Amino acid sequence: MKGKNSKVMKVTITQTMMLWAAVLTMTLFRLSVATGGSFTEGEAFLSICGAHPAGGYIEGPAGVPLLLAFFKVFGGAGLFFLRCISPLAVLILSWCVWWIGRRIAPHRQVVALWSVLGLNLLPSVNLASLVMNGAMITAMMILLAIVAGWNAAAATGKNSQAVTPWALFGGALAVGTQFWQMIGLLLLLALTFSFVNRGLKAIPWRGMILTLILLILGWVPSLAWNACHDWIQWSSVAYGFDSVLIGSFAVSLGLIVTMEALVTPFLVRLAYLGMLWRVVVILLASVAALVSATILLMPQLVPSEFPSPIGVSGLRELSGEVLALCKERPDSKGGFPFLIASKPGLAAMLGSRITLEYPERPGSPSVFVAESPSLNSSYALWPSYPDAVAAGVKDNLYTEEKSTSPFLGRNALYITTESREELPQTITGAFNAVALLKEVPISVNGKHQMIRIYQCEAYRTLAL
Repeated sequence: MKGKNSKVMKVTITQTMMLWAAVLTMTLFRLSVATGGSFTEGEAFLSICGAHPAGGYIEGPAGVPLLLAFFKVFGGAGLFFLRCISPLAVLILSWCVWWIGRRIAPHRQVVALWSVLGLNLLPSVNLASLVMNGAMITAMMILLAIVAGWNAAAATGKNSQAVTPWALFGGALAVGTQFWQMIGLLLLLALTFSFVNRGLKAIPWRGMILTLILLILGWVPSLAWNACHDWIQWSSVAYGFDSVLIGSFAVSLGLIVTMEALVTPFLVRLAYLGMLWRVVVILLASVAALVSATILLMPQLVPSEFPSPIGVSGLRELSGEVLALCKERPDSKGGFPFLIASKPGLAAMLGSRITLEYPERPGSPSVFVAESPSLNSSYALWPSYPDAVAAGVKDNLYTEEKSTSPFLGRNALYITTESREELPQTITGAFNAVALLKEVPISVNGKHQMIRIYQCEAYRTLAL
């Protein structure tokens, strides 16, 4: 009997070593694919948000932008470093799934091993691991909080009243709120789990209260920011940092990865309950593996609604043309034109390569986004060219001096994909004249796109 147990133990150790060797190999392959592309608009936008630190953003919590800003301080702003974050986060996510698999099938350790392999075959995991849009970090933080809460709530014996596991759970929740604000619901689940297992009198109230305090402290920055901005994250039309479009709906890729990671160990466990379930799980795994292989081997086939590691190329030439036109076409007072982009992503991409300072609006980005009545991005909260912050011309008919934009009368360059007929009223109606200067081709996820640069003369603000 002892020899049989020893043999089973050796097989399990061998299987575990083979599994993690396969996971590490997949991680290295993901790194090679991810670092072989270019920055995406989403990654550039996150970096721009990180350059404007805040307790929150219209697109979501501040965790990912501030994390990128922290890394940038230590020189981690390059593509290689940025793209390493998500694949490495998959390793931690894999450990969380392995831990859950061990808990739901303690006498069948192979469930945990197959769960980790299944996780690494998921299309959502491979898609999120190739770019840095915050999805993988969000999923990793939620799974770590689930593991910490599970460990604290399931403690028995002398450890059932220990405070340390709950402190770790509270810390995970506090950090997790910076990536997903609803993560505090896990505390209610942990309380319910403890009540069902132990009864009301045996609930570790000291640990629960400590966890709640840490959770509230984690919520403070985001809640304070939202309170100062009329709870804009709940009412804005902006997409989240890690949003992907499925049909006409925008969903969080991070939450998709989280849900699939949680379901995977339970599906693997079902495969051991009967032949029918085993066939279903094997079919699902085969389809997932085929889609993941396509994502990894042919990322150019990834639909435009999803993030792609190929990113945007041709920006060096585009930014060079924009700077050259700035120098060639000063306004009547000899000043350089200010820059406007049609979309936040394009503004962020250009802003990452062009450094311009506007003394009229300290703290403003190098490239503005065209003014809009809707708060569809965090650019709407940063200093911009339409802001009426300078003293206007005195009018004898009025007793008070009006304020106006300090960019009044200045020229601008408008960078967009729009044709002359498609230009918005916020551009054609806000300048005395608008004319096409140049067209520059770029490549977005392997597909050619034409960028048009328009000369906009004498800004006069948009008429009401």
